[in-house]
Amino acid sequence: MKRFLTAASLGLFCMAAPFAFAQDKHTHAAHSHGVGSLELSVQGGKVSGSFEIPMESLLGHEHLPRTEAQKKAMAHLQSGLASADYFMALPAAAQCKQISLKASSSMFEGKKSEHSDLDIDVAFECAQPAALTELRIALFAKHPRLKSLKVDMVGPKGQKSLSLTAKDPVLRF
Repeated sequence: MKRFLTAASLGLFCMAAPFAFAQDKHTHAAHSHGVGSLELSVQGGKVSGSFEIPMESLLGHEHLPRTEAQKKAMAHLQSGLASADYFMALPAAAQCKQISLKASSSMFEGKKSEHSDLDIDVAFECAQPAALTELRIALFAKHPRLKSLKVDMVGPKGQKSLSLTAKDPVLRF
């Protein structure tokens, strides 16, 4: 009987081990204040991007707004995010039209979190793709706590990775 219980226990452990040690497949980059990320695709006349930026870099805190000034700053950020012009600019000559924009954060939903990020997904269609030569990040001027943006891009000249800063906020394709 003792051998049976030992064997049964070992069998249960072996069956449960993969679940106990499984890791979450959905991972995020390390959360670093002052550093955001952008994944960008420029293909023909289509431009799409996904930003992830710590809320501390935009608001100076990651907790739900407590003071009147914090509430005002949050409202200002949310209203600015209604248009991609708030955080980025494409050349006017490319005649780009914003076709989608989704900005989300646990803070916008009133959820408490130890580390809150702003996630932005944006897409454009451009009538003059030949004029798509650069992208300017406007967030640096509006949010000085944001020091750099790590960019991974697929574009007309292939793939590249680089960092943009307030001193050099322009990504050239």
